[in-house]
Amino acid sequence: MLLYNSQARCRTLVVDVDVPGADGLELLHRIVALLERCGARVVVDRSPAGKHHVYVPLRDGLSVEEAGTLAKALARRFPGVDPLPHTTGATSGCIRTPGSPYKDGSGYQELVTPLDTARRVLLMRNGSEVLGALRRELTEELAAGAREAMTLARPLEELEEEAAVLNAPFVGRVMAPRFVRLAQEGLYREAGYGDRSTARMAVLCAAARAGLRFEDVVARVEDGRWAGLVELFQNASKPGQLLGKEWRKAVAFVANSQRMQKSVRHCNTSEGVEVTRGAPRARTNEEIAIDEHRFIRRWRAVLAEVEALELSGPRGMHARFLLRALAAAAHQKGSRHIEFGVRSLSLALPVQPSTVSRVLAELRSAEDPWLVLVREGEGTRADLYELRIPARHAERVEHVELPSGKVHALRPVFRELGVVAALVFEAIEHGAPSIETARVRAAVSRSAAYEALELLLAWGLIERDGRGRLLAVPSRLGEVAERVGAALVVGLLVERFRAERRAWIEHLSRHAVSAEWWAAVVRDGPPPDVGFEPELVGVA
Repeated sequence: MLLYNSQARCRTLVVDVDVPGADGLELLHRIVALLERCGARVVVDRSPAGKHHVYVPLRDGLSVEEAGTLAKALARRFPGVDPLPHTTGATSGCIRTPGSPYKDGSGYQELVTPLDTARRVLLMRNGSEVLGALRRELTEELAAGAREAMTLARPLEELEEEAAVLNAPFVGRVMAPRFVRLAQEGLYREAGYGDRSTARMAVLCAAARAGLRFEDVVARVEDGRWAGLVELFQNASKPGQLLGKEWRKAVAFVANSQRMQKSVRHCNTSEGVEVTRGAPRARTNEEIAIDEHRFIRRWRAVLAEVEALELSGPRGMHARFLLRALAAAAHQKGSRHIEFGVRSLSLALPVQPSTVSRVLAELRSAEDPWLVLVREGEGTRADLYELRIPARHAERVEHVELPSGKVHALRPVFRELGVVAALVFEAIEHGAPSIETARVRAAVSRSAAYEALELLLAWGLIERDGRGRLLAVPSRLGEVAERVGAALVVGLLVERFRAERRAWIEHLSRHAVSAEWWAAVVRDGPPPDVGFEPELVGVA
């Protein structure tokens, strides 16, 4: 059961007694005695492992910070109490309620309080006087927690550097994961902020830099995706008006910062060509790009006709989506020649970079391949590939219908929902009116297709019209990706890959001089009049 609603309010304070056996029972009695001394009416349950939960139903809700602060204070008073259910944030805080199956399958959570008593407690609930008495009882513990959490609020001017946007190939601009968590959970002290105002401004600055509009932020607040941001407005009067006011302030601040930091970039990629009378006119970059995009679309069209037969089975699934990613990269660069690393390509697949390397090796080593390796990667440069239409499909090229619209690799939501769901969704998005038609186009089994359809219908990504035909709802892809955590996963991967690239570049910079020196010695021999110290030979 989630402990916080979509408005980030907690209606039941839970004390998680994480000690089994006789010691746990004694601790339970001490906790219940304290709560009853404060006038609280409680409900108790027990797990198959002999641990207990104490529920304190409330008439008035608590914010994430208030509930977390009380849970931590109770944990200080009673070692053995786990505050984690209340301190993991607005969208993650949860507890196993009576009747729920236990995590190891050994039984169910059992209600200890008599059922009629539990019903009365849940109906009557506890008022604010109980919380006031509990805070007075825990004065010392609350003061100790306040001292630990004391931090200075950082000024607005420092937020611009923090509110970075992650530029992910095939995904676009992604908010940094820590700002996503802050918007979802509202744990501003854990995020390093001293007050709610500075924390919410950091979230809004990050959202503005990520390209979100005001209505996008409002939608995330209203549907509960950003319940933590709601919690950051809890103590504010007229939070709706304040959100609009602070959004305008954040947009102005980000725009001003970008103007101050903007530098002039020279991107003149075209060479000056002197055209003389009677000489053939040199093709412009625009004309070359048009031809390249036309070739890529033909390549996509031929692949779409035959991929179900040539790339079948689980291993073929990875190849199909990797080839989609390469097509998207080719369109992005305006060239059939692609130079993307396996880490970037893995963002378009639910697999590790090592699997991407293996699938690339299998594709390029085929007898009549869809791509060829032009140049192997070296240093900070990735392998360079060229898309090619296999000779066995040469006759199809002139008769194939060129696809319209944007090519997609694996969109973030399907990292969690699965590649079969992605193929079924794609088929319906391209006009398949029924699941049977979609199944044939996607080349998946009947049972897998129907399971994927149920999943897509449950998340609202597929709907039926008045005649029962299936319709895709691509506008919900982003929302569902946030709800299932896929967007956060992509952000974490981008951060991880950035750190790995930085480490690799630092490694290269440290060893560049010594590597060049050693290569010169191997090639030309030692410089004249220079001898080797025995202990240094072979040291990089």
